Amino acid sequence: MIAVNDGSWTPVRKDFVEPGTRCRQHVGRGRHHGFGNGQAYILRDAQGHEHPFGEACARAVLAEPGLLDLVPDYTERDAGQPVPEPTAADNEEFEAPTPAVVRARAVAGGGRGGKAGDAALRRAAALRYLVLRMEKVAGVPRVQPTVRFPALEEVYQAYLQSGELPDAQVRRILAIERSAATPPKLKSINLLDVYTAHVKLERVIRESNRLEQRRFLRSIHDWLARHLVLSAAQIAAAGIQMHPHAFRSLLLREAPQADPHDAKGIRDAKGAKGAKGVKG
Repeated sequence: MIAVNDGSWTPVRKDFVEPGTRCRQHVGRGRHHGFGNGQAYILRDAQGHEHPFGEACARAVLAEPGLLDLVPDYTERDAGQPVPEPTAADNEEFEAPTPAVVRARAVAGGGRGGKAGDAALRRAAALRYLVLRMEKVAGVPRVQPTVRFPALEEVYQAYLQSGELPDAQVRRILAIERSAATPPKLKSINLLDVYTAHVKLERVIRESNRLEQRRFLRSIHDWLARHLVLSAAQIAAAGIQMHPHAFRSLLLREAPQADPHDAKGIRDAKGAKGAKGVKG
């Protein structure tokens, strides 16, 4: 959490929201707007309740609007983000900064002290990794048990109780994420891809009105949970939109061989879609 000056609203995170979710604020005399891209900024009120806001509405209620750029962003790997242009071939973890990251760095360095701003960005990165590993991805049904890391359990529980993440724990979490002992699939970028795919698959499963299609989509979701990766063919067959570089982190050296039954399901699903579109 990042406290604001008047104490009324606290920016918490940027996250996915359910279809039909409305913004806490309304514009002028208009109705509460929705979220066409399925993303919202989550702010906490003085009573501790969380509410979704659009970016403009969130900035309007915050005493320091720039703090919005320093919250953990769990939507960073959603579709529509600009394709990175690698400029550091020797850096295996290189990902070009998104516009939100560029803004955050500007906020961090402008008027708040460079060191303090950098610390805020490190804290956001550590918090995002902690929550991804211990909550968001760990909570995916049938996910492989290696996601939830026992060494972070005490840190996570302390954060849930206090809402604080001391500097020592920030350093510890980031060291774990960057460690060579941490498998590529458990790095931040891949966990973000897993979380994004999970959210999108859950939506298309709920929206599907055909039992066979729901079963097929659920099989893709189960594969994601077991292997923490999806192939381009699986993404296309599921009909979900992902980041251009989804599951293609340079650290992700090997992907599991596609299950032949899944491959058959993909072909059958594509055939069913094509047949549905042909009118006799």
